[in-house]
Amino acid sequence: MSTTREYLDWLIRDAGLVELCQMDHGKLDVGWYDNADHLLHDARTMAGSGNLFTTINRIDLNAIKAHLEAERRVVLNKVCRTPDAAVTRYCRLFFDFDPERPTDTSSTIADLAGAEARAHGLARRLAAVGWPAPAVAMSGNGYHLQFRTALPNTPEVKAQLAAIYQGLHLEFSDDVVQFDRSVRNPARLCALYGSVKRKGSDTPERPHRKSWINLPADWRQVHPRQVAALADHFARQTAAAMPPTRDRRPADAPAVSGRGDYASLDVVRWFEAHGAHVGALSGIKHGVRCPWGAEHTSASPRSGSDTIVFESDGGWPGFHCSHSHCTGRTIRDVMALWGDAGAYCSGEFIREAAHA
Repeated sequence: MSTTREYLDWLIRDAGLVELCQMDHGKLDVGWYDNADHLLHDARTMAGSGNLFTTINRIDLNAIKAHLEAERRVVLNKVCRTPDAAVTRYCRLFFDFDPERPTDTSSTIADLAGAEARAHGLARRLAAVGWPAPAVAMSGNGYHLQFRTALPNTPEVKAQLAAIYQGLHLEFSDDVVQFDRSVRNPARLCALYGSVKRKGSDTPERPHRKSWINLPADWRQVHPRQVAALADHFARQTAAAMPPTRDRRPADAPAVSGRGDYASLDVVRWFEAHGAHVGALSGIKHGVRCPWGAEHTSASPRSGSDTIVFESDGGWPGFHCSHSHCTGRTIRDVMALWGDAGAYCSGEFIREAAHA
């Protein structure tokens, strides 16, 4: 395994300035460093309690100074973290696999094994399309992949990362392990590898563990074109799953009656009323429980990501279930099954008068 010093040398080389953050029972202690020795010295003094984290992307020192001055004018002695706006460049693509477990507990050995398998699976998949080897880390409770990169902190890059993280979340998350899609913000904190991760009680089954990281011998950067290609892949997947903006009824689709204007159907409230709404996924997509779930041969993840509905984008809302038993089923089938969609429309369908 690589040492903490080796990891910090790479991090400071790429990021220039690194925030060290200690979180200890609601208290926050923060400092910024451009020297690995100084950071390690202070980290050792903090290591006896709480959890230690660092930033992973390039920070503008002048932006940090301005931020601190502005915040401290508002709240005296306020402890401030790096804001997203102070990050000028993404230096790492940070992928986090976190086992599902009871709240505020550490992972079991079996939990970690599940997260490790997912992390290595993603690394193999990306290697197959030409991505270089990532650093692989055990965070204490899950597994991380860190890919070196150099991407500007721009709206375009943020949109690319949103597509990638959402796509990977849908592909890799289930009731055993979650791919964390929230860790893409520029000022994201990551475990200081080599420190102990403390979460919940330290028990034989769920112990506090020392994190570690293994750096590749040739830690090359992912090219921006490779990032853009992966983002485009997931964007095309999403577009393919989107319903048409206007309902096109196949010849064998069930007839739908009722006085509601189904372009105004509140599909979220409708599924909530049937106890079938799981939660928002991204944009106009929502995870739901499939009305035909009893026919599925495999259980659905708690995220509901295998069955989704799309809010109206001008036409009727959409429905898609990934299970083979539901192939070809659309929002019309749900309407025919439940029979009450009209009650959740904000408008009434007005048929155009026939011309003489």
